[in-house]
Amino acid sequence: MSDHWDVYLSKHKTIVRVDLGILKNVPIDGAKTLIQVNMKSRKFFSKKLDSELISAVEDEIDSQLTDHDFVVGAITYADSKSFYYYTKQENLLFNRLNKILSQYRKLKCEILIGEDPEWEFYLNSLYPDVYEKQWKMDSEVVEQLKANKDNLKIPREVNHWIYFPEYVSREDFKRNLDSNLYRIVEEDTLQESDFPFQLVISHTSNVEFETINHITTELLKKVIEAGGNYDGWESPVIENE
Repeated sequence: MSDHWDVYLSKHKTIVRVDLGILKNVPIDGAKTLIQVNMKSRKFFSKKLDSELISAVEDEIDSQLTDHDFVVGAITYADSKSFYYYTKQENLLFNRLNKILSQYRKLKCEILIGEDPEWEFYLNSLYPDVYEKQWKMDSEVVEQLKANKDNLKIPREVNHWIYFPEYVSREDFKRNLDSNLYRIVEEDTLQESDFPFQLVISHTSNVEFETINHITTELLKKVIEAGGNYDGWESPVIENE
């Protein structure tokens, strides 16, 4: 387990918490078993999870993990939460989990075990894809603007940085760009880069999260189709007029 964890909203509208820092080490040799722990409330009238209770269970599980066990993430659904562990000692970890979970009568828990030697679940379901990463980046920029007392509802010019591996791919992208929405701000050629052909474009809109994330998602799709690399957006801080 690393110190580099992150939380994001997945394309399935679930909240995912994942260990990003472990990516360079996966799959870990010998840790071929994936154990999933699902938790739901037993309350009849309310399916809302008790976050303090869940945290207590999680902490107790973490205290029982050894160097042969790897907690890699968790997914929060509307009425349940699932935790994911890779392990080199399937039976030992299962018995420890079963013992811990049996103490929490207010929760309905189940343990699922499967073979995943290539860590495909971590790579494909926990680790964010390019659009989920963009959601996270958009959220962070919007929060920075809010922290600087920006009135997100005020329309303004927003710049986007895009890079292409070849001159022709940049030209094709420009040719297909919606001139009613975007304008070209700047072009440049960088040295010693795999994506040396820079393009800066802008659009005008408010920067409320739903608005900007819709724009960046659509723009990202077009950039990927053109073989480029979308490197984010920037907005001036605008306070109340």
